[in-house]
Amino acid sequence: AAAGILVVSLWLVWLWQPERQVRLHQKHFLQAVERRNWPSVENFLADGYSDRWGHDKAFVLSACQEVFRQFLLLTVEHRIEDCVVEGTSGTTRTMVKITGSGGPVAQYAVSTVNALREPFVFSWERRGRWPWDWGLTRVEQRELRLDRPMF
Repeated sequence: AAAGILVVSLWLVWLWQPERQVRLHQKHFLQAVERRNWPSVENFLADGYSDRWGHDKAFVLSACQEVFRQFLLLTVEHRIEDCVVEGTSGTTRTMVKITGSGGPVAQYAVSTVNALREPFVFSWERRGRWPWDWGLTRVEQRELRLDRPMF
């Protein structure tokens, strides 16, 4: 029994390392978007979310639902190129590609995202004392322009 408790304890220490948690949150956030699981996406977004385009949490949820509603089929692929954690802040540089079929808005989203050469930068903050409680506070992508109409 003691050996089992030791193994489980060591596994939890490994699992709850901040960098591993940020990487897992990044993966699970994008999976939630792909599955269009909006309650889960909302849970990942920090209440104070903001980005360089002037969007807040409520707008991002609404806009994502509107855009991703246009997809009949959707796959979100990603590759974390870098993950840095300092204290209670973490950042991932993540290449994102989407594939799918749907209406004109869906096709516009696919072509726009897949044409980006630079990774997205996702900023995470630990929200509480628990090692698994991280929230997405910001998304950056220098090439992406969201100031023009989609159609």
